[in-house]
Amino acid sequence: MDGLILEGKDDGKSNKVHVRMQQRNGRKSWTTVAGFPEQVRLPKSGKVLQVDFEKILRTLKKTFKTNGVLIKDPDHGSVMQLQGDIRKEVAEFLIEVTAIITKDQVMIHGS
Repeated sequence: MDGLILEGKDDGKSNKVHVRMQQRNGRKSWTTVAGFPEQVRLPKSGKVLQVDFEKILRTLKKTFKTNGVLIKDPDHGSVMQLQGDIRKEVAEFLIEVTAIITKDQVMIHGS
């Protein structure tokens, strides 16, 4: 998966992936990942592939031993929600393991 290029929409928005923490009740919290690209383009062949959000979410859940859900939103696209405050770990995972996004494209809110 190394060397994938984003296939972004030019609608005035940047191709940023937003990693946020939402407080629930008491010490409980959600980590949300929004703005992840729906498609990637392979650099050599130029082939466009769909991103498998279910597979990424399953791997995140196994890696961080937490529960999570994939939410399809018409405005924000696919949003991944994971239990707990694991913003930095998730951002690092998305950059290094998936190699779909770069460090410049990740925006960690609230840290």
